[in-house]
Amino acid sequence: MEINIHQLADYFAQASVAFFDIFAPAVPPGGRQINWKTNKNGAGLVFPLAGSSRYTLNGTPYVLEPGVVLHAGPDTPVSKEVIGDVHWQYALIHYQIPKEEVPRFPLFNEHFLIKTGDNPRLTDLIGQLRQSYAALDAMAALKSKVLFMNVVEEMIVSAKRHIRDENADLMTQAVEYIHRNYADPISVAKISAQFGLERRRFAYLFERHTGLSPISYLTECRIRRSKELLQTCGCPISQVAECVGYTDSFYFSRLFKRQTGLSPTEFRKGIHEESWNI
Repeated sequence: MEINIHQLADYFAQASVAFFDIFAPAVPPGGRQINWKTNKNGAGLVFPLAGSSRYTLNGTPYVLEPGVVLHAGPDTPVSKEVIGDVHWQYALIHYQIPKEEVPRFPLFNEHFLIKTGDNPRLTDLIGQLRQSYAALDAMAALKSKVLFMNVVEEMIVSAKRHIRDENADLMTQAVEYIHRNYADPISVAKISAQFGLERRRFAYLFERHTGLSPISYLTECRIRRSKELLQTCGCPISQVAECVGYTDSFYFSRLFKRQTGLSPTEFRKGIHEESWNI
């Protein structure tokens, strides 16, 4: 299941969540647990600290390693196995919501990954929660409640930051893709499909990253290259158009004039006259 971070934030903000325990075991390489079930009294958040492991919940596999968090609902079939030759270390935090709220908040029963990226502050908060939980007095119990919500908040903030970083990398790749392929008959739909995004979502992210819509950026790239060709070669306008991705030279000429204020012929003539007068 792919989780929406805004939906996750709304869930933890509105549900009456209550922390009830935390464990931080270490499992040696080769460790396995087959045909178990998650805690029947509450949902859990698995925070990888070192090493990696494969959890399979209700037939869905998840590879866990630092930088991701696994949410698992209560009483769910689960199998686990350590991957690699490093001890698998993690923190498991359990929480509850009132039974009457469960129908309103289906995420409580779901299993899904939350990508947070590396976050030392999140690890530190988990360490503080472990110490507070171990103290077993009233003030420590109160502090544990507060720390649990701090962990949840930091997890969600980290996840939102990670999504922004991932999108920035993706849009940088999209820009590079346009620069490599502007001469081909590419479209916004084709570019968005190349990066596995829905067309409108891609256009939104691209414009936020570059300040231009994808089609405007592609047009700018093509017109800039056509100017270079008009300045440096004497090939026909139709050939220049083809070299920058336009099979219709008349359309190219109209677009060029709209973008520059000059037709391709006028632009070339102006460059040549300027060179002659130097």
